[in-house]
Amino acid sequence: MKKRLLAALLCVTTATGLFAGCGGNGNAESGNANSKNTDNGSANTESADDVAESDDVEISGKTEFANDKLLNLDPSIIEAYEESAKNATGIDVSINTSPDVAAYKTSIQQSIRSESAPGMFTWWGGYQLQTLVENDLVADLTQVWEDYITPAGVSSDIAEAFTYDGKVYAAPYSILYNVILYNKTVFENAGVEGEPQTFDEFLDACEKIKASGVTPIALKNDAWAGFIWFQALIASYEPQLYQDLCDGTAKYTDERVVEVMNIWQEMLDKGYFTQPIQITDMEKQLANGEIAMMLEPNRELKPLATDYGMVSGETVDTFVLPSMNGDKKIVFFEAAPICVSQASADRDSAMKAMENWYGKDHQNFIYQNIGLANTSTVDVTDVAYKKTLEYASKPDEISLLLRYYENTPEEIRDVVLNELMRFELGDGTVDEVLNAMEEAASAYWTEAK
Repeated sequence: MKKRLLAALLCVTTATGLFAGCGGNGNAESGNANSKNTDNGSANTESADDVAESDDVEISGKTEFANDKLLNLDPSIIEAYEESAKNATGIDVSINTSPDVAAYKTSIQQSIRSESAPGMFTWWGGYQLQTLVENDLVADLTQVWEDYITPAGVSSDIAEAFTYDGKVYAAPYSILYNVILYNKTVFENAGVEGEPQTFDEFLDACEKIKASGVTPIALKNDAWAGFIWFQALIASYEPQLYQDLCDGTAKYTDERVVEVMNIWQEMLDKGYFTQPIQITDMEKQLANGEIAMMLEPNRELKPLATDYGMVSGETVDTFVLPSMNGDKKIVFFEAAPICVSQASADRDSAMKAMENWYGKDHQNFIYQNIGLANTSTVDVTDVAYKKTLEYASKPDEISLLLRYYENTPEEIRDVVLNELMRFELGDGTVDEVLNAMEEAASAYWTEAK
């Protein structure tokens, strides 16, 4: 099932300070997920209005919202989240957060075909959402988007990320931009003047920071996180090469990939990266000045401020990794979907809840307590966070790419993640890991043909 996904799925402006759609050629050229035809395009033609208004439908008034996103939140915030959701939607929303990604996936996969499935649940875009759509496991939210979500201030461009065969099958839990968060004090003390505008300037900054006694960059130790710097460096070298790897056009053993991996190896050898560490340690060490940078979603700005006292725009800020070859800079995004389970006993309540999920008060609560801004009406106050939203309004300078995790078939991705983590830990050479990655990719694409 060889299908090209997003090369530049979203073209998002910030005329209102947040998300608003814009025109251009990005979507037309990307062959993105929203234009894909599925094998089961007729899944769930019943609209939300049909569900809400039919005399034969009884809204239970409750639904579970299953997710893997909110584990580290204080229980009081979860309770307040449930109260905010009820106030906004009129539905009792019970939030159930899984302890880790693997456990969460297993739970959803085991229940999704039955009435015990959660009415609402978070998932992943790209191929993984497509699989649910093709198997008629998630409800069609097209009418909900038209009548409620888009009018509430969510750009219709975001809907494109979740669209298959002309129908929308999810709404955004979050739209995150992956950028380099950096400690401005560390940069200043190391003699780094301003944000690097070229890749050579970036490497020079790493060298100065290392010489000052600070490790330049943190690596995350989550088992799935090995792709973060791989995708960033590949796209910095050549954005199209990244996309070609994702859809099988290029081989992982391509000489260009080897060159990028050798650049990364040299950076590792020079001590520019930590050993993989937990995200909480990354946050603490960035705030304490033990590391200078981390490449993470913009939501990380909130814990840096609330938990460690960093001041947005003053002691912590963001920039985009420069291109190695003079191309436009790349910002990777992840648009995490909320889906409605087709088989769930609470499906109709979940559909009803989705109608008002994006109301201003509820979305302000989510931004203020979780750090996510999904609509043009959210009152964004964080200077650096707002800056990351504005990156998406600079199509002449910056292109958006769907991150590797969603942009690659799972059968390839899981092997690649393991190999990249092995590489980061120093347990595999460039040739060893790339050969293993290409073996998995070649097997998948050969069978797909």
